[in-house]
Amino acid sequence: MATPSEKAGPRSQGSAPAGPDRRRQPRYLVDIPVRLRCAEGVFPAHLRDICRDAAWVECDRGFTIDARLSITMELPGTGGPMEIDGRVIRLAPGEKAPNGMAILFGNLPPTAATRIDFYIALQG
Repeated sequence: MATPSEKAGPRSQGSAPAGPDRRRQPRYLVDIPVRLRCAEGVFPAHLRDICRDAAWVECDRGFTIDARLSITMELPGTGGPMEIDGRVIRLAPGEKAPNGMAILFGNLPPTAATRIDFYIALQG
């Protein structure tokens, strides 16, 4: 079950402002396997928290600030996998993998936004 997360913790490095003020919406804790795709290939990762406009992902492979990538994820109960483009805006060590990163979604399709909202609502 997902829960709201407002902790800044190690997730405060990078170019975005520090502290809760940088977030437009609360994030919800999850633990869902995902795939990250970039020019160099496809890499397994874990989605650790999500909100409508961003996600925290942990991966064995490291990325750089402003790296462009896409996340393929399947949020349970929302109708199958979806792929969302984004860019890395913050880096920090992960809790379950060496590399953690905040990914800001770019040009989020309305259907993907609705599915994320629906998933969060299901967590109640």
